[in-house]
Amino acid sequence: MTVLFGHPSGGPFSHNAALAHFEAERLEAFCVAWMPSLLTLQLLDGISPLRPMARRLRRRRFLALVGAPKIQGRLGEMRRLITRAIGQGDEVLAYEANAWLMRTMRKESSRPRVRAVHAYEDCSLWQFQEAKRLGKACIYDMPIGYYSAWENIQAELARQFVDWLPAGGLPSSRFVRHQQKRQEMELADLVMCPSSFVAETVRTFHPNKAIALAPYGVDLEFWTPGDRNTGSEVLRFIYAGQISLRKGIPVLLEAWEKASLRSAELHLVGSWQLSESKRASLPRGVTHISALSSEALREHYRGADVFVLPSFFEGLALVLLEAMACGLPAIASTATGGADVLTEASGRLLHPGDLDALVEGLRWCDKNRDLLPAMGRAARKKAEECTWDCYRRAVTEAIAAYV
Repeated sequence: MTVLFGHPSGGPFSHNAALAHFEAERLEAFCVAWMPSLLTLQLLDGISPLRPMARRLRRRRFLALVGAPKIQGRLGEMRRLITRAIGQGDEVLAYEANAWLMRTMRKESSRPRVRAVHAYEDCSLWQFQEAKRLGKACIYDMPIGYYSAWENIQAELARQFVDWLPAGGLPSSRFVRHQQKRQEMELADLVMCPSSFVAETVRTFHPNKAIALAPYGVDLEFWTPGDRNTGSEVLRFIYAGQISLRKGIPVLLEAWEKASLRSAELHLVGSWQLSESKRASLPRGVTHISALSSEALREHYRGADVFVLPSFFEGLALVLLEAMACGLPAIASTATGGADVLTEASGRLLHPGDLDALVEGLRWCDKNRDLLPAMGRAARKKAEECTWDCYRRAVTEAIAAYV
């Protein structure tokens, strides 16, 4: 018996979930809009206007799945990528990809060998409905906390930090399909969660739902420590991700000012999604750096001393695992999945929005600079337990009862 698995674009967690089914010889097909071949990437890279598309698509190639059975929608995805490349991208394009996936998986779920259908939030409804009709299992994957929990938090953040909102306010929610999210969750026989934080957001609204934990992994061969700049007197903190309300940036910058650290810097790496007036008046010692390639981000990690992630809502933040793998101790909120991976030996945990705890954490790092290298080694050691092999085993074991 097999699993029909799908994700509209692909990424580290979906690639490894598909690989888990493939390695267990249970993958009926991986439904994905486009997983380009090496030749396709080389051709696109040779055409100057299409190089940005090639860079975007390169992240979708996953060598271990080259021989796996796949169902793709290349033409539609190519049209969407070109539309984005000429500056006409819109969130509606993502929902078009979701609709393609649901339509495709609904059709393919009737295959006789398929016993379970495995897909993600916002792109599971139609195939789950068909699977239920056919008596097949619905496996629902939640990379981030349950949306109903986020709605309440987001509304409060918008009230609390109204002067931080970008021009036009919060990003439009006109495409958010609340009823679909609820229906998908109700149809799910099993919910896959990467962290205890995500599991708790699901239990709050669906206390009787079956849940399995499958923590994400990190590429330990790529994300590695470098030579620390031990001769520098400047203590370097780094944050990576969207510069937004959800990520806790207003709280981080207020904490930075209150901490009043000497000889310290804070680098904010990522796309700015807050008021431009706030970017123009960053506190002393804070620098904004636009989103970087993985290679460039790794070098910034290697040049830093502490990673900080005070987010209000995540799943299991891959940037946290990547920073730890690069030998950085971390200050992170419990909403990042940090409660599952950080220990006193490798970092500091705080509740989302706890300004005083964040100030204290920044000051503690400043006062205990000599302890940070050992904490970084402990962080790396903990990251070494967070492998994609472990993630795939967890997926395989969780789904075994449904196939």
